[in-house]
Amino acid sequence: MLDGSTLFRVATAAVGSGGQLPVQSRVEVIEGALSQLVAERAGQRDTGTVYDPKTLRVDVDSSGKQTILTATDAKHRTPLPIVTVTGDDASLNGEPVQALAAQWQATLQAALVDALRRRQPATLARDLGTLWLIGAALLVLTAAFVAVFLALRARIAAVATRVAADERAIDKAQSQSTHENEAHAHRRRFLGLAIRAADPAIALATLRALRGILVWLLVLLWFAGLVWALSLFPQTTPLGTEIFHRAARIAFTWIGAGLLVRVIAVVASRIAHAYGSRPGRPGDEGARRILRVPTISHTTIALAAFVTYFVAVLATLSLLGISTGSVLTLGGLVALAVSLAAQNLVRDFLNGFLVLVEDQYVVGDYVTIGDRSGLVERMTLRVVQLRDVAGNLVTIPHSAVSEVVNASRNWSRVDFRVSIDAGGDAKRAIEVLRRTATELASDPHWRSAILEPVEWVGVDSVSTAGIVLRASIKTAPLRQFEVKRELNARIVEALRRAGIALGSKDPYAA
Repeated sequence: MLDGSTLFRVATAAVGSGGQLPVQSRVEVIEGALSQLVAERAGQRDTGTVYDPKTLRVDVDSSGKQTILTATDAKHRTPLPIVTVTGDDASLNGEPVQALAAQWQATLQAALVDALRRRQPATLARDLGTLWLIGAALLVLTAAFVAVFLALRARIAAVATRVAADERAIDKAQSQSTHENEAHAHRRRFLGLAIRAADPAIALATLRALRGILVWLLVLLWFAGLVWALSLFPQTTPLGTEIFHRAARIAFTWIGAGLLVRVIAVVASRIAHAYGSRPGRPGDEGARRILRVPTISHTTIALAAFVTYFVAVLATLSLLGISTGSVLTLGGLVALAVSLAAQNLVRDFLNGFLVLVEDQYVVGDYVTIGDRSGLVERMTLRVVQLRDVAGNLVTIPHSAVSEVVNASRNWSRVDFRVSIDAGGDAKRAIEVLRRTATELASDPHWRSAILEPVEWVGVDSVSTAGIVLRASIKTAPLRQFEVKRELNARIVEALRRAGIALGSKDPYAA
């Protein structure tokens, strides 16, 4: 090696045989000759090197039984032996002795001339000036990075305050009464608050990712500057080379992993923002998309970060000489043990992610899960929390959800039934029911709640106890409860005015 760089590889018997030196001793002899060739003049400061880079010449001496590489210059006519090219060297490098000698001659000629030139006073002065320029540039760039970092931090603080205020407002909206007759108003308020909070939350994630990218870029910049500065001078080149070949690989692995995670976070946040704000279905459908996007985005970023850092750990272990196969085997056993111990937890997270991706339900939906019904008040990847009509908060793990009835997805329906007297005029009663539903849909207060006043209407069943009339009315999401109550009140009054008596049969009896 010369100045930290490997020039060529030599070979001998490990313990020496046939009069040959051991391999390490041979390396020391060759590097000693190289040091002699690039040595500075003793006792003469800043006067250059013993050998002249302009007249230095490396030759191949094949006059004897051995092939030897030697060096001379204008002042040193006596050849200085550098290395003997042996048959072992030829076998190691896969070349004939003469061909290998020619290759090494060219390598040594270029490396020695370069090393001598770097040790000249003029070159050292130039490199010192370059070092000052590098240092000044790094300081200027660092100042610029710090200014941007402080601006980002102030912006992050402002957005975080806004997000916290929105979260408090959402929590307040969630804590309000969620009885069926108030569910729609509270759902609309909650969705409005959630939509307002979605953009700041995505912006906050983007700003934090940009801040992380900035920090990692600054670390990478200083690291590259340090290695470059060390490589400028012959005295520090070996240290710079050692840092680059050992520490740099590990450092670049983690810096690259950190940058990759931050870039993924920025890209995912921007995609989420674009997807959430793109034109689509109006009303609740757009709100549902906005509610799902941040959670899916955060989950994707977390998964990408885990995979990236896991690969970085394996790469680091490989660079340290640790077998990644054994690490993977041990990690697989640990993962198996953890998965067996926490398989329900893993299933919760997996099912929760599928619920979000498939849009089975979101916060603000009225759902029935098993024998529990209520408004979805809070939802994470692990659990869903419902507030039932009695005000109870019911927590259900996603792994326990086998069947979901969503009563507020896109639209809802009123399955209306009323029983009239068996001797009443069924045809006239049907017209009263149809007219009442149509008038309700035309009412300005209820117009937004009813999508189709009468999908169908007719006689559902007949018995001596009464005639059951049945109608289907399509409503906006979560408006079916209040529409049904209002329709009940109006039908009772309309039938009374029409002189049609109610029947005694329970319309919901089997």
